[in-house]
Amino acid sequence: MNCLYESFYDTVTLQRLVRTLEQEAAINQRIAASDPLNADAIFQRLPILAECNESDGIRQALAEVLARVQGEWDYIACSAAIRDISMLGAALVRFEREPEECVAGFSDVLLALSEQVGAHIPRDSFIDYTSRNPPGARERTFTAMPQEKIFLKSLRLGMSALDLCLIHLLTACTFPIASQEFAFAMHTATASFQAMITAIVQVKREITPEAFTHYIRPFFEPFRVAGRAFSAPSGAEMSILNIDQILWGADCADELYETYFRANIIRLPVIYQEISQAMVGQKSLLTLLKERMELGSALNREERRSIQEIHQLLTRMYTFRVPHYKVAEENVLLRQRECGGGQEIRGSSGFGLVETRYVLDQTIRCRRFTAEILSSINTE
Repeated sequence: MNCLYESFYDTVTLQRLVRTLEQEAAINQRIAASDPLNADAIFQRLPILAECNESDGIRQALAEVLARVQGEWDYIACSAAIRDISMLGAALVRFEREPEECVAGFSDVLLALSEQVGAHIPRDSFIDYTSRNPPGARERTFTAMPQEKIFLKSLRLGMSALDLCLIHLLTACTFPIASQEFAFAMHTATASFQAMITAIVQVKREITPEAFTHYIRPFFEPFRVAGRAFSAPSGAEMSILNIDQILWGADCADELYETYFRANIIRLPVIYQEISQAMVGQKSLLTLLKERMELGSALNREERRSIQEIHQLLTRMYTFRVPHYKVAEENVLLRQRECGGGQEIRGSSGFGLVETRYVLDQTIRCRRFTAEILSSINTE
């Protein structure tokens, strides 16, 4: 039987992953609420210390919180501690001071905490800076600039939207593509993605390249742990990685994509890595559609509806990725002009415009294919 008429994926596994992913928001909220190092007051002072170039004050604050680390903490407390220690370490790097060189125990503590939570990278991730960062009066920021608060608010909304989109996309994959249930779940996934577009439009409108490049971006540089440099949190560390993988990446063998995907997926919490592993060896939805079209027989009503819904999600992703690429390009061009040369500029993840353009081009390619199918249906 053609795979459009039966679920191609391991339904039981996907249902378990959906249930686990649905719990992730509550975990993030608990981490955001946690302050095991009693660091709230320190983070109220951090923007002032940074603005006044008080690197010694930041170093002292980092030493204070390291001294408060306990040997036996649960996942929530360890994660919150990693968030706070890493942000203070990043603030030191902003002033060209390696935390492991000027604060005793920095590397040992991060290595121990990361081992306790099963993290591959012994420092914070983008989720720590956004979804696990407490909102309101306890919010951790590097600067006192309103643009950083706008940046954080937009990112939080976007991250939440992506998780909802991924939940509904995984749910869709538990049904045959040629079913009403698949189409309905895809429709809900597309609706959830809309907040990502709202977020990037707000960032593009309210945060100039100068504000981001000169005041926010400098706090996102690598720092060393046990002598090895680990890159800073990056917008590449979002669950859109999983969404791309399901849509077109599961069977993509492009070296650029595989390198980019592997480097960023390991920085997400375990659930996202488990979702990615569930897709290994599977066919992407776009491959399934191609195989169906190669059969040559007419599409039934359920198939047409499902393809329309996949096309709509790709359209929303395209609508997000175009301004996202422009924001990244504007920041890169500014940095290149100020460096006085045309050398390659990379983001905090260690990747540059090449990768950002690649995922945009893949979205365009897939959207063009679904548009061609829909066009052929309408001319029949």
